[in-house]
Amino acid sequence: MSLAVQLACSSFTQSLRFYTDVLGFTTLRFDPPTRSAELERDGVAIAVQETRDAIAPLEYPFGRGVVLVIWVQDAEAVYAGVQAYGARLYAPMQEVWRDEDGVRTGHAEFEVIDPDGYRLRFCQSLARG
Repeated sequence: MSLAVQLACSSFTQSLRFYTDVLGFTTLRFDPPTRSAELERDGVAIAVQETRDAIAPLEYPFGRGVVLVIWVQDAEAVYAGVQAYGARLYAPMQEVWRDEDGVRTGHAEFEVIDPDGYRLRFCQSLARG
């Protein structure tokens, strides 16, 4: 089972640059006439499209109440790109550990805000303890 997310954006150029140059997504499909692109990173698909045709007025921050959780192979690399760009962090990098059925499992995570206010949580599994 998989899920692809399409995000409305206020500036296609700015969003495309943020997702590719800063977050390391690759472009699968680029469609300038519709101001849209389909992007991928570590098996996660996100489409961005500049739109004025939404079911409600688009006001910053877009996607209120939604956090997109993206599991990646190298969260530190994504985090370094976010810091180099000076993107707005919602939560800094941290380790989260839990005991599940007597086994300690953990992941590293951080949250960043994209140019339109979407919250993106990047996570990477850590070795079991």
